[in-house]
Amino acid sequence: MFKASRLLVIIPFTTALGFAQVNSVPAAGETSLTLDVGFGIRAVAASRVTVPAGESLRVTAPRGGDDVRYLWTKNGRALAGATTNVLTINPVAAGDSGTYLCAYATDTTALGSSQALVLGVGPTDRLLNLSARATVGGANPTLIAGFVVSGARDKKLILRAIGPSLALFGETNPLRVPVLRIYDSTGTLYENAYAYPAVVGGPTYESDLADSLARAGAFPISAGTRDVVQMKPFLPGSYTAQVTSGDGTGGNVLLEIYEVP
Repeated sequence: MFKASRLLVIIPFTTALGFAQVNSVPAAGETSLTLDVGFGIRAVAASRVTVPAGESLRVTAPRGGDDVRYLWTKNGRALAGATTNVLTINPVAAGDSGTYLCAYATDTTALGSSQALVLGVGPTDRLLNLSARATVGGANPTLIAGFVVSGARDKKLILRAIGPSLALFGETNPLRVPVLRIYDSTGTLYENAYAYPAVVGGPTYESDLADSLARAGAFPISAGTRDVVQMKPFLPGSYTAQVTSGDGTGGNVLLEIYEVP
């Protein structure tokens, strides 16, 4: 039996920029491109560009006449407020990947759309998961792991304390009721969380968590177990995750930290 203490460092990631039909790079950290018209007498293949997360993207669609209105869509859904022929995303984040179009219309006619832009957000080489397995109980009542989030923006992390589900992997003494608490550098319980507006058909914490776990490559656990899963936005700083027993019994537990790509 042992008490595990680890320092997990999550750092910003950079790689070479891959792009297609990029017209210019007007400033450091910004990608700028112009789309073609996507309708007419010839087919226009989609433009493809990959932009590093944290940088800026400026996309310009062809201008129409004075009476033409513009509406940008992402994956077929309208982008609120994107009603000029220029779309700016600053900074680019992983969730911005998708297919973009600028639709043209007048008061009486839907004219068509611009050339499509397939946006990727890179790079993909990154540290996704760190884990520690230990026995909680008796002389070692707490499993402690420290981790650091660096950079200029928050990161979406998933922390899991897997106890009961370890039995599926042959563990004969799993921790029956793990309790997971996360503290910031001041020792204050970290309770920052995502907000999900009540929109019909919109994302919920459960749907976002399921999608994020799949993207991070986490192994599945059954619904209704007493394993603990927490997904939160973590601002840059130092944190401590602590796992204890919720019913006073001891057992083995797996503490995992995933960065969601």
